[in-house]
Amino acid sequence: MVLPDYHDGSETEYNARVAAEDRARLALMDSKLIEYPGMASKVEFCDLYSRARQIIHVKRYGGSSVLSHLFAQGLVSGELFRRDEEFRRLVNAKLPPSHRLGASVGRIDAARFEIVYAIVSKSTKALNIPFFSKVNLRNADRRLKTFGYRVSLLKVQAT
Repeated sequence: MVLPDYHDGSETEYNARVAAEDRARLALMDSKLIEYPGMASKVEFCDLYSRARQIIHVKRYGGSSVLSHLFAQGLVSGELFRRDEEFRRLVNAKLPPSHRLGASVGRIDAARFEIVYAIVSKSTKALNIPFFSKVNLRNADRRLKTFGYRVSLLKVQAT
């Protein structure tokens, strides 16, 4: 998975631009919140969803709390998507027809999906995640892999 460089004013602008530049591959899901029964707040499934079944969460590099929130967001979304048909139905309704789940709405094989944590960074070096965020990433990674997902970390270069 490769995403274009980040040279936008916000994550929202970046996600919209990237999806618009590659509509055949990516669907914009940023800010398309899911009202899920029983949850106190709405859930964002992901920022970008690919036809290759990549559930992509994008966040600019920040302190431990920002990155830990990113990892928690992917975990909550991934768990609901794997365990709950109603959540999948609600997600599917927000996807464009070209990216819809089809028969996967009824039951998914999580091994066919990848959770991608895309972190935007200005540094030209490899990502250096704060210690507590590394712990949260490791825990999210383990739980998501227990469900059968593939999980990856992606650096997006800010210019």
